Amino acid sequence: MLGLLRTAVSLLFLSLVVWCSFTVPLGRRTLAEHVDRIGKTREATELIQGARARINPILDEAKNRLLGEYVEAPTYLPSGEPAPARTLARPRPRGDVTPARTLPSATTRDGSATRPSSGSDRSPSTADGARLPGRRARSTSAE
Repeated sequence: MLGLLRTAVSLLFLSLVVWCSFTVPLGRRTLAEHVDRIGKTREATELIQGARARINPILDEAKNRLLGEYVEAPTYLPSGEPAPARTLARPRPRGDVTPARTLPSATTRDGSATRPSSGSDRSPSTADGARLPGRRARSTSAE
């Protein structure tokens, strides 16, 4: 609640300052008119151009790093050139895909056949069943 009140007071103060800078005269002009006339002087123009000359390359480099180089694609064709023919990718025939339920049964290390089954009749997994193919069994004898 206090944060909301503080934000409201800050916005009220900011709006009062902006309103006063455009409406209350300071001499013959308002604060906004004074700032505008100062900004049009030769010194201020040189200062702004010098700042832009130093900042723009840095901003361009940062933009290129973040977004990559910007390459604009042409949105029109020069007159007289036909539009390139579009080729659409054709879908792959379904005959190349073999459903899992029709795959042959796999065999385990001990030679018994296993068949994919539903989750209800599965036995708990064991370390021997989870071994990757090609791993050697550790022997207790030193070679």
